[in-house]
Amino acid sequence: MQNVDEFIESLLNDKGIEVEPEIREELKADMKKRLLDQIDRAAVQALSEEKAKELALLVEDPDFTNEKMTKFMQDSGVNLTEVALDTMLKFRSFYLGTEE
Repeated sequence: MQNVDEFIESLLNDKGIEVEPEIREELKADMKKRLLDQIDRAAVQALSEEKAKELALLVEDPDFTNEKMTKFMQDSGVNLTEVALDTMLKFRSFYLGTEE
């Protein structure tokens, strides 16, 4: 997730956030969690209703790993790269206050 870490660092720099290193690390961790949650939500919303129902059953299986989730999403026709980039752009706009 180096790209996400770099993205968050860039956002903080662009916003001009200057705080103690410990606070900055906590802020970065919180922002990263929020961003990844939003990416996950956007990916699920990109699924058809049928595939979303199928996914709801699959995630209950403890053997359903992140790798299996990624494969399921890709096999379902979701372009994860596009979803992630779009979500990151929206996150950036919201965070920097440049939403239209």
